[in-house]
Amino acid sequence: MNPNAVLKVQRLSRTYRSGKGVRAASFEVLRGEIVALVGPNGAGKTTLMEAICGLADYIGSVLVEGFDREQETAQRSRTACLPENRSFPLFITGLTAARLAERFWEQPGLEEEFLTEADGWLLSQAELEQPVFALSQGMREKLALALVFSRQVSLYLLDEPEAHLDPIMRHRLERRLRELRAKGKAVLLATHDVHLAERLADRVLALANGEVKDLGRSDAAVIMQALGADSREPAAGEFRGG
Repeated sequence: MNPNAVLKVQRLSRTYRSGKGVRAASFEVLRGEIVALVGPNGAGKTTLMEAICGLADYIGSVLVEGFDREQETAQRSRTACLPENRSFPLFITGLTAARLAERFWEQPGLEEEFLTEADGWLLSQAELEQPVFALSQGMREKLALALVFSRQVSLYLLDEPEAHLDPIMRHRLERRLRELRAKGKAVLLATHDVHLAERLADRVLALANGEVKDLGRSDAAVIMQALGADSREPAAGEFRGG
């Protein structure tokens, strides 16, 4: 294992009766590195992210700073996950969610970190005191991001964090991810946006037909080609779906 590897995935498989899923995926995410996981509709990005986050069973090995799934508490204390399904209890407020998270993760000061993050995401005190059902989809997305980035961990696992963000907040997201990299954090980012991957990622993992291929640092055209896009078609730059 590379001594700088925060995440090491070895021959991870998770498939469905239909035959779709992920087969024998192996890769690492190093300290101070952003790795983008890119794939077309139904390729298995969310399937893979859920397995790494510990939200689904799988075959194979996932190590976080050397800890495997038998050491779940150690893994989770080092990992912050933004899953595809980031729903909140409808009657909870952002402030209450932060207080509960501070207790659950045993991270003193998380609520204070959350308030700083929320301010950066342009969430007002009044919005943080409103129940989730009263917030727009975009506000809920910013709330989820503020909570995730309040965690003080080594590894951030983010499934389409750009979803439902306007251009200003997308710019904020990219800046925040660069800040994490500069602090030596490891980031695995699942996205449909090949241009986002091109701008941010130190390495790109292409996921197609259930298999992961490491493309290294890549531009949008190379990523699209690796995913099977017809080179004769103009690249839209973004795939839709899971």
